[in-house]
Amino acid sequence: MTRAATRVASLMATLRVAPACAAIVLAAAVHQPAAAQSGADEVISVTRHQVVIDGRTLRYTARAGRLAIRDNDSAEPHGQMFFISYTLDAVPGQRPRPLTFAWNGGPGSNASLVNFVGFAPKRVAPQRGASPGDESRRWVIEPNPGTWIEETDLVFVDPIGTGYSRVTRAEYMPEFYQTRGDAESVAEFIRVYRTRFDGLEAPLFLAGESYGVTRAAGVAEALERRGSTVRGIVMIGLALPTETFPENMRTALALPTMTAAAFVNNKLAPELQRNLSATLREVERWSETVYAAALARRDSLTAAERDAIVRAVSRYSGLDAALIDRRTLVVPRMQLGNYLLRKEGKFVGQYDSRLVAPLDTSNAPYDPAKDPSLMHMLDPITILRYTRDALGYQSDLRYQGPWGGGYPPPTSFRGDWMSQRWNRPVGSTAPTASTTAAGPAMLKAALTANPAMRVLIGCGVYDLICEYYGNEWAARNMEPAFRNRVTAKSYLGGHAMYTDPDVHLQFKRDVAQFIRETIAMPARQ
Repeated sequence: MTRAATRVASLMATLRVAPACAAIVLAAAVHQPAAAQSGADEVISVTRHQVVIDGRTLRYTARAGRLAIRDNDSAEPHGQMFFISYTLDAVPGQRPRPLTFAWNGGPGSNASLVNFVGFAPKRVAPQRGASPGDESRRWVIEPNPGTWIEETDLVFVDPIGTGYSRVTRAEYMPEFYQTRGDAESVAEFIRVYRTRFDGLEAPLFLAGESYGVTRAAGVAEALERRGSTVRGIVMIGLALPTETFPENMRTALALPTMTAAAFVNNKLAPELQRNLSATLREVERWSETVYAAALARRDSLTAAERDAIVRAVSRYSGLDAALIDRRTLVVPRMQLGNYLLRKEGKFVGQYDSRLVAPLDTSNAPYDPAKDPSLMHMLDPITILRYTRDALGYQSDLRYQGPWGGGYPPPTSFRGDWMSQRWNRPVGSTAPTASTTAAGPAMLKAALTANPAMRVLIGCGVYDLICEYYGNEWAARNMEPAFRNRVTAKSYLGGHAMYTDPDVHLQFKRDVAQFIRETIAMPARQ
């Protein structure tokens, strides 16, 4: 028996198969390419599944494993990138189905959220009646009514350094841990996957959440530059990276998101608490016109004009007027988080203003790992067991996320990707400032290279990071060559807006419509 066949036999002997999923592993000696015999590539686990969605039984194949990212000249593997894919069973004579590659953000986050909560055929969910933060609650694997698999095959990607993806040698880290290298390596993964699994004719879509929006822009640009056509991009939970509009306008258009936070926490005047939609329309109009104009000439405002702006910002933000900086006339989102519910001793979640936690008065730096809107969203133990038992992939590596915690221990605050490993300009400390700066140029280049490419961007109204109205305004005010190809939608959710059941289903419908309409158009114009 060959070494590869022995390895497969051993894996099959030890694999625990979940009752609803019959697992199969392809024989490596037959199906692996010759290069894999060297040990650079791993056996890809292949399992068969079915799920019932809206009364319809969907049968699909899941794959889980790592593909090598190689130097093109030497063929030396510099990294191994982990993925989990779901492919609906083909119908004879059917045209190639759309193929969507999806990832999360950080940088440093694995794809577990968009996979196991978002869009895969099955999801990880707490048992009914369990309370967030209850350590005794149990998690279950269940059919995902918000899955996209009815419309597109799915590949969830862990960029190098996240999940089970790793460099092959420590000296290769700088290649991947920066905006350009990260995007180029994910684009290379997509090429390898499409080549390995015969996906070269499938209409290609990308989907990214948070920093994954910027990654999607870079991946699209890299693929178009290399001759691969990207039909569409779905962007979730970050500012639309196409235009750099005036700073005064961007600042002004963040205010409606703060109004939503104040509304949901009952901190607005009674007349503004009656109807969220009407209140948001009012503050949107004021922010786009009066507030933006005032910020543009803030140094020349009269005392009376300045007082009027302070009163209005106070009214729409829910903060006391004494807290509004009379010079800048701006409310930073962290100020809103720290002071909106300060009298109650609570902090407002930056990624979902509906979620609050006890206020930290120690003056320690903001720690996203303790933000109430980023906690209790997933159970890593359930994910680990599902990946091993149902998907057939076994690894003793840490399934790595953004907050550190691995070996060796960190040497400074948090020790995570965002504060330690990612290559940023000298003097930059804020991840959003340095990691997303290249986004507009990259997406604009991709849209220019392919005039048929389309973009759908979704943002949660309660997400203080995304600024939903800024996206809507940017989409309406793009240059004519892009304007009709970019759609911005807002949803009553937070950063991971699909965690709301109603939003989850609405977003699924919007993505399905986006894919269908895009496929109906020529791939190139």
